[in-house]
Amino acid sequence: NLAFERFIKGDSSGKRSGRPRFKGQHRYRTFTFPQAKHDWILGNQIKLPKIGAMKFICHRPLPEGFALKTVSVSLKADGWYVTFSLEDKSVPENPLPIAILTEANSLGVDAGLEYFIACSDGATKQPPKFYRQAEEKLAKLQAKRELRPKGSKGRRKLNAKIAKLHQRIARQRRQWHFETAGELVGKADVIFVEDLQVANMTRRCKPKPGESGEFLPNGQAAKSGLNKSFADAGIAGFLNEILPYKAEKAGRLVVKVNPAGTSQHCAICLNRVPKELSDRWHSCPHCGASMPRDVNSGVLIKKVGLGHRLTIKREGRKTGEARPLREA
Repeated sequence: NLAFERFIKGDSSGKRSGRPRFKGQHRYRTFTFPQAKHDWILGNQIKLPKIGAMKFICHRPLPEGFALKTVSVSLKADGWYVTFSLEDKSVPENPLPIAILTEANSLGVDAGLEYFIACSDGATKQPPKFYRQAEEKLAKLQAKRELRPKGSKGRRKLNAKIAKLHQRIARQRRQWHFETAGELVGKADVIFVEDLQVANMTRRCKPKPGESGEFLPNGQAAKSGLNKSFADAGIAGFLNEILPYKAEKAGRLVVKVNPAGTSQHCAICLNRVPKELSDRWHSCPHCGASMPRDVNSGVLIKKVGLGHRLTIKREGRKTGEARPLREA
């Protein structure tokens, strides 16, 4: 065909293309019609070019007077989905006004694994661990799939079951994230969160080569379990996507602060209180404050967001002021 001819002979200018790659039938799961027309939708049917009329289930009524912009058709684990991009002139383009920052209307939120969120008001919420709950069932299906020959009908059926289970887990997690974000948005007008780099936190441990050439244990086995918990919690998607989306719709504001020092200082006196990762309770030797570690971080995140400075006290060093992590 043309791809192989250009790979072997080149085009009219003599330039050769790369070797053609095999593209399987499941390589592309979404295709889009960028110039959709309003008359494509007829009741519960949509007429697509080169495909024809197809029935669809509309999960909510389409607004009157809308302009249809694009139509996307996607294949998911439980079937085909059609997505409409609409323009409605009656919906204002300007978002709701953002609230003014004060100490009374702000909230600090620390995200983690022991508590999915720990707020500066003392409220905590544990992660539901949807993937961990379905892990045993998922492992059984995967083990059963390995007994089926590749390309067989039985293997395809098991692949579909596994995909549906993954889809169910993702939907449960996303629904729970939206409910949690709604609770936070209802508490305060300004929400402070840490600017976490979850991709760096879940990076593989560096190998430790020994003297004789073999590799020494580097803790990757334990790190793999921690990474799985991070993926199960979905912290990155919650902080970067869902919480800002809910806040913007409600006229609230999400502000990210530098996470440096938010777990190693006291939220009451702002002095440095070093802790290991295994230390889950904060006890300050300077002011006597005692509270869960994550709640202390939530209070400290709020103070840092409001512009407070951290006072550093270390043995053998002078007491001084660190630069603010974020100015209000």
